[in-house]
Amino acid sequence: MTKIYSALIKKNSNAENPDIVLLSEGFSFAAFFFSILWFLYHRMWRESVALVVINIVFVWFGQISSSFDKMILEFFFIFIVALNANYWLCEHLKKRGYEFVGFVFGQDQTDAELRFAKSFRVA
Repeated sequence: MTKIYSALIKKNSNAENPDIVLLSEGFSFAAFFFSILWFLYHRMWRESVALVVINIVFVWFGQISSSFDKMILEFFFIFIVALNANYWLCEHLKKRGYEFVGFVFGQDQTDAELRFAKSFRVA
């Protein structure tokens, strides 16, 4: 099954060895199971704080509603976070100086890296 990856590059001052990042498009299982820890790992501090605040709201909501309603709401929220996590990571990397250069297709991460390396040219 072919996957789509976003390719980002951060050029060094001498532009000889750029930092290349390939991010998988779509749902992130790691963000689904470890949401706040996933954001902390990627140094996305604002997003981590936002998730903590939203979890506090869920705790408050759980006190005024049934536990089933709270569970359904939390599941959908975590699903939406996992669906958008890689996009938010891409935007975060752009703010840190990375440049989006395009999409790469591959069977897995390694295949996508090889395909990108074949077509990559430093300007």
